[in-house]
Amino acid sequence: MAFEFPLLARFKRWCMPQDLQAFAPEQLARAGDQPWPRQLDRYVFIQYAAISTAFFVLMPRHLAPVLIGGGLLLLLGIMAESRRLWRDPSSKRVNAAIRVAGLIYMAGVFASAGLLEKAHSVAAIVVLAVLLFFCTSAWWGLLMFRQTQIKGRLRELEERDLQSALQAQLLQAQIQPHFLFNSLASLGHWVRSQDPRAAPMLEALTAYLRATLPLFNREQLSVGEELAAVREYLAVMQARLGERLKVEIDVDPALHEQLLPPAILLTLVENAIEHGVVPKLGEATLRIEGRQLKKGVLISVADDGPGLPEQPAPQAPGRGVGLSNSRLRLAQRFGERARLSLENGPLGGCLAQLRVEPA
Repeated sequence: MAFEFPLLARFKRWCMPQDLQAFAPEQLARAGDQPWPRQLDRYVFIQYAAISTAFFVLMPRHLAPVLIGGGLLLLLGIMAESRRLWRDPSSKRVNAAIRVAGLIYMAGVFASAGLLEKAHSVAAIVVLAVLLFFCTSAWWGLLMFRQTQIKGRLRELEERDLQSALQAQLLQAQIQPHFLFNSLASLGHWVRSQDPRAAPMLEALTAYLRATLPLFNREQLSVGEELAAVREYLAVMQARLGERLKVEIDVDPALHEQLLPPAILLTLVENAIEHGVVPKLGEATLRIEGRQLKKGVLISVADDGPGLPEQPAPQAPGRGVGLSNSRLRLAQRFGERARLSLENGPLGGCLAQLRVEPA
């Protein structure tokens, strides 16, 4: 362990605060590359011009150009190091830079003592000491500002992620009860009327809840897991609608590992059942397809019901919540890479298509 005098250690802590955080590369990448403040360059070079003028007035005429040129090279090195510290600010880096600056200062002291007269040498050493002090102070100030900037950006991103997660949970909570309320309403009617379909309906609904509700607490599901939840839902609807409902599922197995926000596919299927299959008189068909394309993923849910009206009537309260929430959650997860469309199918009925482009 290196020995250090208490007074020197206290002075060092006072002059050079050591509470700077060492950011991981992932944190710097997440915070983003904020541009170097160009106005700082103008400020520094204006100060250099003022100091150069003082050198030109105070120093011998034959040495002034050399000192001014050397000062310019030194300034360029200082600014280059400042930009490096801006990209990756840490106390370890700035301490190393200060040690190098100290060595350059000592070299300047010896050079001044050997090249200049005593009076001029003392003036040069004082000027170099002032420059060293301002340089090290400026580096610490720059790093403290940069650290505050990065911490603020990381805190802002964490708060935004938390807000997005809470919003996603809220949207998800709005979707889940929709199907349950409809199913319970049918079940309650059948129980009161002693309809024999009540018992199979209750069994299917219990199996659906036991298998799927734990999945909805996750941030994302694979298409394979979502498809299993859809099959449980369709079992409930089969008990409710009987032979009226015909289901066709053709999903490429290569698509089963694709991750989506929970209940996206289930919402599309539920929408097709409630607005396409149920209103249709007689037998109705629901078809689910999934394909892995060269430019991403395509999932479609089609029904042969009445389709979309040419001039939609004003929606009842709560209608359309599932699709709008699905679009919001897809935007949170994929941004502009995901598109969810709803249109009349080429053979009648309604066609919902979800496209997810590769990153």
